[in-house]
Amino acid sequence: MKNTNLLCWNSSKKSLDEIPFKNILDLSLLYGLDEQISKIKKNTQNFLEGYSYNHALLWGVRGSGKSSIIRGILSEFSKKNEFTTLEVNSEDISDLNKIFLNFNFKNKIVIFIDDLSFEQNDRRYIQFKSFLEGSFYNSKFPFLIYVTTNRRHLMKRDMLDNERSSAISQDEGVEEKLSLSDRFGLWVSFHNLSKDDFINIIKNYCKYYEITFNDEIKDKALKWIFSRGNRTGRSAYQFFKEYCSTKKIKL
Repeated sequence: MKNTNLLCWNSSKKSLDEIPFKNILDLSLLYGLDEQISKIKKNTQNFLEGYSYNHALLWGVRGSGKSSIIRGILSEFSKKNEFTTLEVNSEDISDLNKIFLNFNFKNKIVIFIDDLSFEQNDRRYIQFKSFLEGSFYNSKFPFLIYVTTNRRHLMKRDMLDNERSSAISQDEGVEEKLSLSDRFGLWVSFHNLSKDDFINIIKNYCKYYEITFNDEIKDKALKWIFSRGNRTGRSAYQFFKEYCSTKKIKL
């Protein structure tokens, strides 16, 4: 296999496609996420330098910057370190053992799985837990896994409640499912933004792109919050792009 920084698993072709790092958000634009960024950076550096590290679960509200942090950090490290980033679609996690069995990797591997969750009767979680626990297949290559999800335990609360009501032992089914998230030694949480946080994110974008923040931008941002019904980093970025487009400002 040719040495490359970023590979994406193509399940239809059963191949690893080379993809360049593109459309990576500058980490300095992720206002209010310094602690989360620091944890992931330190964990990644430990992995690449041969020190102890943990697989990480980034969980929390949608649009809060989980994926942007992973992509930004891995892109940054790839400029100075020899390793392979392997992105696997959440629907294809059952293929991980096949990938490790059928392909050879020259470098350490960081596996990125975005927006992972499990529905009722979804058995993929058993296969994924087995992969995390390790096997002879995947022990050939040192790897680190980063997973993003909106659910702390990777599944809906009503699924856990259903397990409690139907399991032979009251907690047997629940513990089986919760044990998957326990396989991640590092949990990094992301929560809802306050109105002030949302405005500060807009201010940060204005500063980065050398645009003067004023009352007009603030008023429009507050109306955007009301119309969208949420306050997330993604929504803030969408507002900023919309504002710049109406003002014919190129980013």
